[in-house]
Amino acid sequence: MDFFYQWLEDLKVLIQNNYWLAPLIGILLPFIEAIFPSLPLAIIISFNLSVLGVAFGVIEGTILTILLSTLGSFLGMFLIFFLIRVTFADYFVKKVKKYKYGMTFLNAVEGKSKWFVLALLSNPFLPSSVLNYGLSLAKVSLKKYILLTGVSRLIIIIFMVFLGSIFSLQENPLNVVWMMSVYFIILGIWLLYLNSLKKKKGSFFEDKD
Repeated sequence: MDFFYQWLEDLKVLIQNNYWLAPLIGILLPFIEAIFPSLPLAIIISFNLSVLGVAFGVIEGTILTILLSTLGSFLGMFLIFFLIRVTFADYFVKKVKKYKYGMTFLNAVEGKSKWFVLALLSNPFLPSSVLNYGLSLAKVSLKKYILLTGVSRLIIIIFMVFLGSIFSLQENPLNVVWMMSVYFIILGIWLLYLNSLKKKKGSFFEDKD
């Protein structure tokens, strides 16, 4: 990871000398993380918040961080989704169906209860890449995929932007422990809210018979 942090420092110097690159980097970094999920998304969001804030101001930089990071992350996940769908999806589905937990996930994703899938996708401490692979194998419509993935990435980015700025992750990476604690409290409240929407008629998350 030392190489990764040094790379971010080099990018920061490059952006300081070429501010027009800031929006492109703001999209590119989350895009790369979606393809290589071993990279720390929280640090990337904190980096985007820092450089875009300097380039465009605090308020504008925060808004751009949310929008550009969400776009980049979604595009990266959609690329993986598309490639799996058009290549090895049928082969891997047969493999996954041999395992109990694989079938459980596919049934949950393909079911009518959208709130449960959104809750899983909205948790930044679950392996989003693995969940995305599962969505790629499931019989999910493109519209449902775009809505669930787009909304979940937006939720994650918003949480990380505001919690990351509070806990200064880029300067103190270990503060991610405190960020996780606060996040899970917020997530619990969010899950209760989503659960209430299941019973609301006409809601996107309504459970239908």
